[in-house]
This record gives sequence, C-alpha cells and structure tokens, in this order.
Amino acid sequence: MFVIKTTKTLKLIIQTAVLSLLIVTGYSQESDTMAQIAESPNQNSAEKLTVNFNKSDFFRAYDIPETARGIRSKLLDVGEIRSAPSCKSEKLDVLIPKGEIVMVYKYFNAERCWSVHYKDAWGFIPDNIVFPVFDDSKIKQATKYDEPPQLKTQIRPKYPSEAKKKGIKGKVYVKVFINEKGVASDAIILQGIPGLNQAAIDAVKKAKYKPAKLKGKPVGVWVNLSLNFN
Repeated sequence: MFVIKTTKTLKLIIQTAVLSLLIVTGYSQESDTMAQIAESPNQNSAEKLTVNFNKSDFFRAYDIPETARGIRSKLLDVGEIRSAPSCKSEKLDVLIPKGEIVMVYKYFNAERCWSVHYKDAWGFIPDNIVFPVFDDSKIKQATKYDEPPQLKTQIRPKYPSEAKKKGIKGKVYVKVFINEKGVASDAIILQGIPGLNQAAIDAVKKAKYKPAKLKGKPVGVWVNLSLNFN
C-alpha cells in the first residue's frame, strides 16, 4: 500500500511540475510578444509616425486646431526637422536651407520649437531660427479705398493659459485682409511673439467688420492691427 501511495504522489508531483512549466513557458512567450509590440516603431510612436503624417493626422496628434493657418516664416539658419517637439528628438532626413520659406503652426513653449511644414514633411524646428514674414504679393491685393473698414465688434484675444503662466506677454502685430463682406479672411503675422501669434490671428478673424468702400462699393483691403497681451 505504501508503494501505491508513493507512486500516486510522485505522479501528482510530476503532473504539477509539467503544468507549471507549461504556464511559465506560455507566459514567457506572451511577454516576448507584448515586448515586441511595445518596441514596434509603428505602435503609438509619434517620432516614427511623423515621417508619414498627413496634415489631418499631424494636427490631431499634436492638438492643433483644424482651422489653424500656418504662419509664413523664413529660416535664419539651416534647419533640421525633428521627429517630435524636442530639440533632442530624432532628426528626419530633411534639411531646410537658410533663407527658405516654411509654414509654422503650433508653438511648443516648454520645448522652444515650432511645428513646421516644409514640402512633404511635417515635423519640428527650434524657435531661434524662425522669423515670421508676410507675402508681398498678397499685400498688393485691393488696397485702395475711399472709406476704411470699421470694427463692428471688439477684438478680444484669448490669452493662452500656458503663455500667461510662463509670463509671456507683449504686443503682436498682424496684417489682416477684410474682404468685401466684412470678413477677416486672411491674417499674417508681421511681428510676433512665440506662444501668442495663433491667439492673435484667431482673435482678429473672429471679430466682425464693416467693409471698406471704393466709390460707394464694398472692397477688400489689408489693414494693420496690433494686439496687446499683458
């Protein structure tokens, strides 16, 4: 009887050991699979995805309003586009020559860089090489008038909370095109402040205007405006 009990006990021990081995092996394989997924460059990696981003995906990934208009800017030095909003992030295989015109969108104050669009690439560049400019060809459009445009509502810029918290303040100068319907259809930063430019553009475009007139008929004209953030 002792031998039979021992044999049954030994058999139970062996079965338990085999089952444990299977569980451990299965867990190890599952862990390896999860690790491979986590390390995959296509799984929720903004740095890797930036290379293939289109405008909508890029705006969504970095919380840029779909209505945001780029600020036409000139590079003061050679620009290397980065894959994420950090000057230490991976460099994309895109080099922007000094003096080239690019479109910048959202400003990342803590990282001191702009989101940028250049040719087919979306990425980020340091703010110290970006200088906003305006398009002379646009400024020449319909600038003559007998009666200037007038404000129908106040311009109320919304002070960005992040900029206010970090003490960013000053005056932003904007050139605005008010069309024949009294709508601010275009706006260009003449002299900006990183972190406040988009708020200035949004404010002048939300305001309502009475259009300018030439010989009694409404016309579109460019006007200069300044907005204080204090």
